[in-house]
Amino acid sequence: MRELRFLIERNSQAHILAGEEALLLSVANGSQPILRFVIFDPPAVLVGYHQAVEQEVNIEEVKKRGWEIGRRPTGGGTIIMGPWQLGWEIYANNDLLGYTPENAIKIGAEGVIRALDKLGIKASFRPKNDVEVNGRKISGIGAFSEGNYIAVTGTILLDFDVDAMISVLRLSSEKLKDKLARDFKDRLTWVNKELKRSLDMEELIKISRDSFAEVLGIKLSDDYYNEFEKKTIQELALKYSSPEWIFNLRRPLIGDDIRYVERKLPGGLVKVQVKMVSKNLIESVLVTGDFFIEPRTAIYDLEARLKWSRVEDLENEIRTWFNSVKAIGITADDLIKIIEEVVR
Repeated sequence: MRELRFLIERNSQAHILAGEEALLLSVANGSQPILRFVIFDPPAVLVGYHQAVEQEVNIEEVKKRGWEIGRRPTGGGTIIMGPWQLGWEIYANNDLLGYTPENAIKIGAEGVIRALDKLGIKASFRPKNDVEVNGRKISGIGAFSEGNYIAVTGTILLDFDVDAMISVLRLSSEKLKDKLARDFKDRLTWVNKELKRSLDMEELIKISRDSFAEVLGIKLSDDYYNEFEKKTIQELALKYSSPEWIFNLRRPLIGDDIRYVERKLPGGLVKVQVKMVSKNLIESVLVTGDFFIEPRTAIYDLEARLKWSRVEDLENEIRTWFNSVKAIGITADDLIKIIEEVVR
């Protein structure tokens, strides 16, 4: 029977996110595969890689609550992580996780479903990356590969405060807040709500640990970070806690004649800011949102292409750029239409 290292960490967002990067490197360098459980403490508001904090987060409310703000190294939308959620992560050779991120997500979902079943909660997998109870999401899952190795990560909602989540998001009106609160209550559920009692986090950890071991068909060995992992986490935590990473990576444009539009596409919400010098000349462009584009830094290349470009060259520049990227649920025509709408 294969053996996996079992790690558990309760820490700040910077240390936990640094660990995600460090553990995949460690496994790729020869470490045994790893199952890690994490608890974010203090709570953290985490934006996706392509989002701008100022556009998504009520910064003052986050400070008032004593929470943290962080930026994930992957795309997607803003999430809230805290002591009311159990985060789980598997880092392994791709054969243990079905060789593809899509299969890894399904295997991870089986671990969650098995744990919930032990609690008497009947759950099911909803493609492409959710576990649901009676149509309401209780766990979200993501995965990515690096060579012959895969990382799959997810959460199990033990408890949830809808009003707290709404308060730390940047929303344009009370009406929108009310609508979003109703949407969350309709779309989400959590363990304590389903059980109609308060389950201790330690009990959830034990049940989840056993369930993942059963689904993976492996033995878990309690372990700690090795020297390589400690050193790498310490170094990477400096990045994940830095204002440069959290705020400056994606900062809204400022100045005169800045135009803005946002559009919901199948691949996510796309927000575009354009700073114009004249009617036909673009000074700079910022493209943010909860979308997924690979390579993740490709959006910078698009912005560089469009810097100091003429409006009539937009379509050609975007199509040329799009040939070298992989975008989920977003087409070249989508981007052309959105950006032309801003500048014309």
